[in-house]
Amino acid sequence: MLLSVSASSSASESNLNWTAITALYAGLVFGIGVMLLAGQYRNAAWLGLLGCAGGCTAYGRVLTQQGRARAAKWWNRASGVLYAVFFLWAGTVFLRALLG
Repeated sequence: MLLSVSASSSASESNLNWTAITALYAGLVFGIGVMLLAGQYRNAAWLGLLGCAGGCTAYGRVLTQQGRARAAKWWNRASGVLYAVFFLWAGTVFLRALLG
């Protein structure tokens, strides 16, 4: 779990699990590197888009929990745009493969 609530802190305050975040993004960077070495540029770009979108979503949630809803709104919109780009791009590739 990337966000965990400490028993000693208030219920609205959360601490980030930096070990989990580091492991997640180390795996993401490793996966992108392997895909780039293998020549899978489109898949590496997709993984990068999903990683960025997930990071924006998580940061938006952290800002919301800190009471910075206005700033969080922009991060959530950015994640929505990144997810939309991914799904439109992957959807067109899938339809071309299916119909072509």
